[in-house]
Amino acid sequence: MNTLFNDIKYALRQLRKSPGFTAVAVLSLALGIGANTAIFSMTNGILYKPLPVRDPDQLRTIAWRCDEVQNRPKRMFSLDYEIAATRPGDRRFASFPYFAYRDFAQQVQGSSEVFAFSRTQTVTINAGGGPTSANEQKVSGNFFQGYGAPVLIGRPIVPEDDSPGAVPVTVLTYPLWQRVYGLDPHVLGQTLMVGKTGFTVIGVLPRRYLGPTDKDRRTDFYVPLAAARGLLAQENFWWVQMMGRLAPGTDELKIQASLELLFRQVIDRAGAVVDRPGILLLNARRGVRGVLSDESSEWGGRSWNLQCVAGLVLLIACTNLAGLLLARGAARQQEMAVRAALGAGCWRLIRQSLTESLILSLGGVCLGLLLSLWLREIVTRLTVEASSQRQFDLRIDAWVLLFALGAGVATTLLSGLFPAWRAGHADPSAGLKESGSRGAPRLRLGKMLVAAQMGMSVLFVVVGGLFCRTLINLSRVDPGFDTENLLLVPLDPFRSLSPPSDRQRFFDAVRQQIAGIPGVRSATLSDATLTRRPATGQAVLIPSRPEVEPREASQAWVSEGYFAAMGINLLQGRDFLATDMSQRVVIVNEEFARVFFSQENPLGQFIAFDREEYQIVGLCRNQRHGSPRWGISPVLYRPHGQSSLKRTICLARSVLPPSSLVPAVHRAVAEIDPSLLLEGIMTQKLAIKESLRTERLVTLLSGGFALLALALCCIGLYGLMAYNVARRTGEMGIRKALGARPCDVGRPILREALTLTALGVAIGLPVALALSRWMRARFYGIEPHDPITMIGTIVVMVTVATLAAWIPARRAAKIDPMEALRYE
Repeated sequence: MNTLFNDIKYALRQLRKSPGFTAVAVLSLALGIGANTAIFSMTNGILYKPLPVRDPDQLRTIAWRCDEVQNRPKRMFSLDYEIAATRPGDRRFASFPYFAYRDFAQQVQGSSEVFAFSRTQTVTINAGGGPTSANEQKVSGNFFQGYGAPVLIGRPIVPEDDSPGAVPVTVLTYPLWQRVYGLDPHVLGQTLMVGKTGFTVIGVLPRRYLGPTDKDRRTDFYVPLAAARGLLAQENFWWVQMMGRLAPGTDELKIQASLELLFRQVIDRAGAVVDRPGILLLNARRGVRGVLSDESSEWGGRSWNLQCVAGLVLLIACTNLAGLLLARGAARQQEMAVRAALGAGCWRLIRQSLTESLILSLGGVCLGLLLSLWLREIVTRLTVEASSQRQFDLRIDAWVLLFALGAGVATTLLSGLFPAWRAGHADPSAGLKESGSRGAPRLRLGKMLVAAQMGMSVLFVVVGGLFCRTLINLSRVDPGFDTENLLLVPLDPFRSLSPPSDRQRFFDAVRQQIAGIPGVRSATLSDATLTRRPATGQAVLIPSRPEVEPREASQAWVSEGYFAAMGINLLQGRDFLATDMSQRVVIVNEEFARVFFSQENPLGQFIAFDREEYQIVGLCRNQRHGSPRWGISPVLYRPHGQSSLKRTICLARSVLPPSSLVPAVHRAVAEIDPSLLLEGIMTQKLAIKESLRTERLVTLLSGGFALLALALCCIGLYGLMAYNVARRTGEMGIRKALGARPCDVGRPILREALTLTALGVAIGLPVALALSRWMRARFYGIEPHDPITMIGTIVVMVTVATLAAWIPARRAAKIDPMEALRYE
């Protein structure tokens, strides 16, 4: 132990004597370890961290399995979701009717606690400050007792609150308490209105609380299941999810068998025929979403992809440190030879070298943890926090710290083992001789490592460049309509505290009210924006040609004036009229005419779908539906007044900046329904930008990793060139004394750096081309061998190499011959 302590003190002295080397090494490791720790903390919070409740390992999600469901009643499983199965043909579900919960809870009394909850539902609430949107979840009276979650203030919902005739009560989560009530300590006893029902606030949950479904959609407040009076008696409405908490020492198989007997009775009451039904008790330590397959999870796959990319960055950092250690070992060749001549054994020298590497790695871990807090905030904001309906606990815990330490140990072994082996096998007789020119071969491996770094960085730069070009191409796609000064106003009557009985009349009234706002040129209705999602599909027939198979076409519901408001040219025919409410007429686009009437004029022709015939009264220009990646599809437009839509979008064309109309729109809608909540109002340009969110995310992440890789390469190349200059100070002093000009001394340093860069580019470009071909489907408008990207990559790598070598070359050019010879 005393020897190890001495090794540590000696290593610290040596590193303190070389502050430049120490700073460069620690910074490069911090970048690699920080990026990996940030990604792992996100992965840990999404996939592995247990729920912050009492004994989460005792929680079980109650689900059921079968091979097939026959004679399925109409409303059976209407709110279910299917769980990833373990074998083909094995179907798994996690929803039950309410009476099944009552039977299950009574069956397991004494050995387990079964509690129930519904899916989270977005509703409009009024807490005295005006209507706002919130996510509601209905729970059984024993939910908080069985789930094991404490309350911050007040009390939880208890079984007496979940009985017929009980006073409606609610428990708030901390975010809703903060957002709506401003953390008012007197919130208990206040009333929260949901529709026409008032719920008394009886408790608030802690800040770090996570519900069993919060990783799917964040819950804002809880109410008893009894609040859903109309659903409790419906035996074929499967809307309840169940979890259980096993008592210590409980026979899990026995409980499962007893529940299976009850479930067969549930199936019989539903009137369904189910092949091989069975009950599953799935570990729910990570919540309901924890029962889903991590490999098939959107967030799981995204996190692991990022982790793999960050691992490659860490490999660059390890290569960087290995090259620096080899260069440092070449400079300390004589020191190691002296120590070996004085009796230091091979293992003693190796241990000393590994101790220095370990100290550098620990420094990188400490600084990397600090960097990871900043990097994690950026990455999670891009990948997770943009979805406000999900909530994860992404705090650093013991597992994240262990991962960071493990990364530090791995970097010690990967980067320090070979340099330590070289130091331990130093030749005393050769090392004690003059080695003015023999140092050069010693740096050969370090140069190869720098070239390898350059090659790996080329991968990041090429992929980042291709994604950047893809985003530029997608943003330049012509959507087929005018995007200037267009405001999108989503209308959902059910977000009102008093929903209207006639939705279509309500939509028309809102459209007319918005059309009357000063500065609005026109207002129209549509069931969806052209950039958000594709229109619903229809199988279309041509009555005059019954032999032709039906073909698929997209369908959209639009009101009169839609095409003029959107800037879509009508090539033939007319727009919809107010009198078309009772007429079976449609308008089609050019692609529809090409697919269905390639040799005929479509105007006046009849088409058939939904067992009815419709006449084409107009032909419009092509436009894109959904993502800009998707091609032009056949579209038929139908009069909005004939629809039974539950929600729609009002599109307002203005002569003013559209965002300036938002307050006026709120006032106009409030004149019709003051309690209607308007959310998601945005301009058409912002909608297009949001439709490219995934592409922007990929571009930002790939570009960020490319910059990180370039920074590591710059640090590594700078360190190698700086050590080369320091080691050859005597040689350069002699050359200056013999008449060499400063440029003659500095030019070889730049030439050497550019040579290593050229070697790295020669290695990395073919690999990058092969990788980009594999990713061809993710690109748009470019080929994997895009010449602009390849030339840009070469320019970037040459620029980075020049910047990294400039300071060492400048230092070499300014060497004073007298000082250099005196040093020698």
